[in-house]
Amino acid sequence: MSQEKLKILEMIQNKTITPKEGAELLKAIEEKNAPPAPKKEAFRMFKIRVKSSDGDKVNVQIPLEFARMALKSKKGIPKLDEVDADIDFDQLLDLIDSGTVGKLVDIESDDGDIVEIYIE
Repeated sequence: MSQEKLKILEMIQNKTITPKEGAELLKAIEEKNAPPAPKKEAFRMFKIRVKSSDGDKVNVQIPLEFARMALKSKKGIPKLDEVDADIDFDQLLDLIDSGTVGKLVDIESDDGDIVEIYIE
């Protein structure tokens, strides 16, 4: 037990402070010594950019948590399933779960299709 807590208990015992005041002081000490609350993860977006050799452009932006859910459920991400690229979705999910930020995928196919996936 800390010296501060012992001092407060002594003060209660000696009737220098009331038990209620002592409880308030003990609570204040606990709050002061408590570890800081974990930082809330900043709102991040999962972004996909596709530029096809035919001139089509696709830009998809979805919240990261939605992307994580879609990848885990194996239902895929809108438009990403339509791309003719060899993307390891399990590895992509591992990168998301590890907190990776920035470009995750950068592919250019033989026929000129470009796929970029990143987290911002």
